[in-house]
Amino acid sequence: MSFFIDTKYLNQIGHRLPLFKKKSQDLWNCRCVICGDSTTNSRKARGYFYRTKNDLYYKCHNCSISQHFGTFLKRIDPLLYQQYVFERYRSGENGPKAHTNAEADLIFEEPVFKKTLDSIATRLDKCPDTNEAVVYCLDRKIPRDKFSMMYYIPQVKDIKAIAPKYESLKSTEPRLVLPLYNDHNILAGVSMRALRNEQLRYLMIKVTEDDETPLIFGLDRVDTSKPIYVVEGPIDSLFLDNAIACCGTSFGKLETLDLPKDKLSIIFDNQPRNAQVCRLLEKYIDLGYSVCIWPKQVDEKDINDMVLAGVNVKEMIEKNTHSGLMAKLKFTEWRSC
Repeated sequence: MSFFIDTKYLNQIGHRLPLFKKKSQDLWNCRCVICGDSTTNSRKARGYFYRTKNDLYYKCHNCSISQHFGTFLKRIDPLLYQQYVFERYRSGENGPKAHTNAEADLIFEEPVFKKTLDSIATRLDKCPDTNEAVVYCLDRKIPRDKFSMMYYIPQVKDIKAIAPKYESLKSTEPRLVLPLYNDHNILAGVSMRALRNEQLRYLMIKVTEDDETPLIFGLDRVDTSKPIYVVEGPIDSLFLDNAIACCGTSFGKLETLDLPKDKLSIIFDNQPRNAQVCRLLEKYIDLGYSVCIWPKQVDEKDINDMVLAGVNVKEMIEKNTHSGLMAKLKFTEWRSC
């Protein structure tokens, strides 16, 4: 029934979606109205609605946004979304029920995962200085006042206690754990950093079963009234005030968040010869974001390496963050260095 309601409302807004058409039984296609899709080809349509079990989801292969149809509808038509929520969630599995706030029923869960993480790992500020994760962080000059944001897990395989779908995980090495909470302070996943030169430096584990939950470090404590720095790596974010990390270059997940665009500063790693980074940096300049363009004299790749080299990172970012035409000019210079 829920999939039927999803498709009913999709058809109601279909005429507002450019190039909207049904591709197959459970697949629909359109130009992405969130990122605008291709700026050079008006026939490009990389947004897809698809069925997963009894739900409809939306995925754009240009901006990488991935979300439940309800979330998409809320963005497109908030008034129609209210009607959709009432119709879709007015009945529970056991029949009709009083429904005063369906959206709250849909979104909120009791935040129990912090306690569960504490049962399998030790918060770093509670570990002795001889602990290898503490030694690693001190060697990387990570501020001690950020230790409370991280954990030490003695064996990777213990993470199965909060993520049962990783039952086949057998690794026994210890790791530094960086929890990834959503904006409701519920644990969505963890990023685990190697401590003993393991070949795989980072392990990303998703805890929640919700496929649309973005894995972002620092989202639970971001202050939207202040400037927000957006970086690639969680560890790099620890050297900046009010920073979040996308855990890689998948910055498209920013489009799923209700963060003020004018407060965001996009900071990619210093990789002028990395074609993917260059494409993404140019994309966010074109989308009107403020971006950091590292000066030519900086050789280090990421913020942590810059800190170790004695660079005043905060000052450098402030001096080299631009938008619009100036960002385009600085980007061209940076890419050619």
